[in-house]
Amino acid sequence: MPNKEGGYGGYSRQTRPPRDGRKVRAPGSGNVRRGVNPSAELRGTAPRRAASQEPDSRLESDWVRPEEITQRRVPYRAPSRPGNAGPVRRRQRRANRRLFVVATAAGILLLSGIITLLLPGADPQTGPVTAEGSQDTALADRLIAPDPYAGTQGSDGTAAVPAINWGTIGPVRQTDNITYTVQPAQPAAVPECGRVTTDWFSDAAFLGDSLTEGLAYYEINVGGALVLGYQGTSPNQIVNRTTLTNNDGEEQVPLDILAERQPAKLYVLLGTNALTGTGNDEGFLAYYGRMLDELKTTLPNAMIFVQSVLNVRPEAVEKAPGLAPDRLASINASIQQMCAEKGCYYLNLTEAFTGEDGYLTAEYAQTDGIHLTVSGYNKWIDYLCTHLPYNKSNPYQQGSTWYLTDELKQRIADLP
Repeated sequence: MPNKEGGYGGYSRQTRPPRDGRKVRAPGSGNVRRGVNPSAELRGTAPRRAASQEPDSRLESDWVRPEEITQRRVPYRAPSRPGNAGPVRRRQRRANRRLFVVATAAGILLLSGIITLLLPGADPQTGPVTAEGSQDTALADRLIAPDPYAGTQGSDGTAAVPAINWGTIGPVRQTDNITYTVQPAQPAAVPECGRVTTDWFSDAAFLGDSLTEGLAYYEINVGGALVLGYQGTSPNQIVNRTTLTNNDGEEQVPLDILAERQPAKLYVLLGTNALTGTGNDEGFLAYYGRMLDELKTTLPNAMIFVQSVLNVRPEAVEKAPGLAPDRLASINASIQQMCAEKGCYYLNLTEAFTGEDGYLTAEYAQTDGIHLTVSGYNKWIDYLCTHLPYNKSNPYQQGSTWYLTDELKQRIADLP
């Protein structure tokens, strides 16, 4: 029967239409009304009509056939959400993105491999050669020097790993990777290490006998250093604080002058006067050791350089047999060992003044065969300017191995 809205069969506008294939009853069965377009009613768009309204005369003689209703039905489909792709399409897009990333990475790796093979110095077996100054070199960007204290030998006489004085490496790039597992050995003597100007001696002092006095006598350029040279003096007079007379006729006690001036560097050359006679080597070395102790106490912050006792000419040995080359070699070896024990720098000055015959080179000797000529003094200062521990603040001469411009000094100011 008709409902309140004028419909039949219990359907409303919100009711889903019958599915395809559902049986439709014949006219007059009560579920199909005459005068109403069934498809419009099923879609919920049929015009409303009051219960008392007369049927349309145009449709009165025509009954809607069941097969027409079936043909006009629209299958029901769930509404799709806008912008929401199906699961298959989403999976396909994800797969495409992954494929693109993998292909890009493979292309980059292939290109980098080709570039590596084309670089100069590359070896397919060992890989590319590390360039000097790269991060793989030992502290290369910090301008670290190769071993300046090289030259040690192994116990079998063959060349061993070069030793350096710990903390004295200079500003030259290393070409090899070096890892120190133990502290390298202190060298027996200060080796050649760059060249400084005579400004190096501006805060230095020289202590010795008449050989040292000659620096002032010949006005040798020692950069304004303090020269404490006294004729005939020996280590025992320094220890006993004997008053000595210098080249200008001034009377001085050397240890008192050094205590007052406090030089940063001290060069010592003593022993010739005490060794003219033979024997009593132990007494000489005992005084020499005490002298070094007094100097270290007086100058606790100074670098003390102890120079070997120089050889003399053969004619001088005839008058002073205690200055024979073999005896001086033994004395110098003991002084060298003493320096290692007391923390002083040993300078093998003898090597620069000794000829092939084992005596003082004639070119550098005065007629007495003991004292030096002006060329000998120039040779002496030249040796000292090239034999000193490395320090970035040293006044290295332009053209020397470790010469640094003022700009570069500022760049490495934070280095030790």
